Amino acid sequence: MKKLLFLSLLTGFLFVGCKKEDPKTPEEIYSERLDGRWNVVSLNYTASIAFPPLPAIPIVGTSANAGSITFNHAAKTASYDIKFLPNIPAIPGINIDTVRLNGSGTYSNTLTNITLTETNGQLLVFNVVANEANLQLLNTQLNYQLDSTTTVPVTLEMRLGK
Repeated sequence: MKKLLFLSLLTGFLFVGCKKEDPKTPEEIYSERLDGRWNVVSLNYTASIAFPPLPAIPIVGTSANAGSITFNHAAKTASYDIKFLPNIPAIPGINIDTVRLNGSGTYSNTLTNITLTETNGQLLVFNVVANEANLQLLNTQLNYQLDSTTTVPVTLEMRLGK
């Protein structure tokens, strides 16, 4: 009888001593899933650039192994380094160079987007198309500074893998 009473008392202390953790929100679970370095496995890009008096030239292409995006869940920071050589028709006097897009800052996320507030205060919003443990499909629009006076909006569709 004493053993049964002791076991009942011990069991009661165990239940009292166990603290339930607050359930995580879906957004927190997604942020934890984002944590780490993601490689830009494939990148589809579109843009349009004008060289007056010529009409606007569409730029459309695909690039493989186009850089990386790193998320730090604990600090809620992110950085990106994306690069690709655009597929542009030959234009006399225009040199085609690798496009390099990079930045860093703090991020917040929902299940449908990731908002990166860069260190210069600009916002970059990644729309989440797919969210899996080892695969993220994101799209966004960035501004690429072509020269001192020309900014080109570039739409990116990215397939990220770990």
